Amino acid sequence: MVVPFEIEIALEEAAHAALLKGWGVDRIELCANLAEGGLTPTFGQSSEVVHATELPVYAMLRARAGDFKYSTSEKRQMLTDLEKLATSGIQGIVFGALNPNQTIDQDFCDSLIFQAKKLGLGTTFHRAFDVCANPEKAMEYLINRGVDRILTSGFQPSCQQGIQGIARTVAQAKGRISIQAGSGVNADIVSELWRTGIRAFHATARYWEQDEQHLGFEGRWMPDEDKIKALRREVDRCSKN
Repeated sequence: MVVPFEIEIALEEAAHAALLKGWGVDRIELCANLAEGGLTPTFGQSSEVVHATELPVYAMLRARAGDFKYSTSEKRQMLTDLEKLATSGIQGIVFGALNPNQTIDQDFCDSLIFQAKKLGLGTTFHRAFDVCANPEKAMEYLINRGVDRILTSGFQPSCQQGIQGIARTVAQAKGRISIQAGSGVNADIVSELWRTGIRAFHATARYWEQDEQHLGFEGRWMPDEDKIKALRREVDRCSKN
């Protein structure tokens, strides 16, 4: 029996989105500025990506780089972005916000979740989870609010370093919420993640393509077909064993 799983790839460009279904990808996380960990995409960017692919697109809601403690102005901005991006055809949002004491900012997250559900959008709580002061309590809050999934690296910089934390998180979830592994996910670590109970995988899987200009604008990030296909092959293999 084949066990269900999902592979999500983070990207910025519509031209890249058009390639991914044929490479075995199940969902797209759309961001601006992945170099900063992913920020809110523009409406135009979102519209083009949705138009370019049949895959479901989840848009990042993150007003700026840095920590996840947002000002009143930034919160208004993110709620406005949510309303606007929903009209582009996205199927979900990726979000996370914390209080100064590293607990989840429940008032703001409640507003985002309420609006997302009202607009028929799915929800992923991103790696703000990994720096929560009490991740066990944070998970129960997210489950109670009906959030679909948590993206985590097991409270470490990479999922390879955080295997034990990921295993504890999956064990606590008990299937009540999807736990998605991210940060350093590739074919080499899939089997180890699979043994923890992970069935959702998030990766960037890209490489830097240099060009011949030398004015500070040279080069661009490109999706790595070989890495993505290798990831899919290994997940397929684990799902059949």
